[in-house]
Amino acid sequence: MLRAVDQTGSFSQAARTLGLSYAFLWNMIAQMERNLGQKIVSSERGGTKGGRADLTRRGKQLLRAYSELESRVNEFLEGNTTLAEYSPRRGRIRPNLTFMGSHCVVVESLLRRLHDTSPGMTYQMLNVGSWAGVTAMMLRQADIAGLHIFDEEEACYNQPIISKFGLSNSCVLVRGYKREQSLLVRRGNPKRIRGISDLLRNDVKLANRNLGSGTRFLLDRKLRELAINQGVSFETLTKRIRGYDSEMMTHRQVAAAVASKRADVGIGLTSIAVEAKLDFIPVAEELYDFLVEKRMRSSYVHDFFDILRSRKFQREVEATAGIKFSKESGLVL
Repeated sequence: MLRAVDQTGSFSQAARTLGLSYAFLWNMIAQMERNLGQKIVSSERGGTKGGRADLTRRGKQLLRAYSELESRVNEFLEGNTTLAEYSPRRGRIRPNLTFMGSHCVVVESLLRRLHDTSPGMTYQMLNVGSWAGVTAMMLRQADIAGLHIFDEEEACYNQPIISKFGLSNSCVLVRGYKREQSLLVRRGNPKRIRGISDLLRNDVKLANRNLGSGTRFLLDRKLRELAINQGVSFETLTKRIRGYDSEMMTHRQVAAAVASKRADVGIGLTSIAVEAKLDFIPVAEELYDFLVEKRMRSSYVHDFFDILRSRKFQREVEATAGIKFSKESGLVL
């Protein structure tokens, strides 16, 4: 938004460029300024020469910082990174299908099945967390984003994201499936962990998920409830948890940390616990959905959801613990 204002010199032209309403753009800029306590755009109302909007010094600083971050993200997406597990093959500018968002074994199966049916297609799966997946859709850097974000105000998963982030005109939400999240422990549960409150014990070390992931938000929600019950602040409570500040990018990394005894317990999918031959204590059932553009740029997006709607595929996946489909799975909400 700041870039569009800087390039056009006008709120109305910037809004048209971004496909947003004037009111939405103006309100978002005003909200940023309230949060910062500083002006980031100086504007003049229209007259004989028309209105004008320019970034202030602070606004230009923010835009430079954002541009530097965006450049780093683009380098990551293009494979200029030491994290080989996320890198596309050399020489490929953009794969046929890019998935970004929360890590899920069902998505892995979907993409493998899609590749089996279309061997010539290329795809990229970046497990960066739910919120980063939403951001990727806003920046048009992904074809599909996977998310499981619980909105406490409306007490439901995912759907409020569309309206709250101004995506109603450009994106739709496609129903996915229910997943069970659990506390993952080694076979036999040697530390006798029974629930969230056991994370406060001095002899227990946690393998946590990365900031911005839906799983991290789920755990924090449970910890806030525990903090209220104990009459302490959330920050005071989390300081007592060994390993709370650890950040694992995938559920498999959490499972590996527990299996290798680098941690005593982790927060992750029940299906991953079964795969890794770990025991588990169920914590919550959640909705995992998909955010896609209304104007789907890749034909493989349709194929992706065709597979998701297939009862044969669903039966195969449901043989794995902790995954449940519904009649809405694969349908636009």
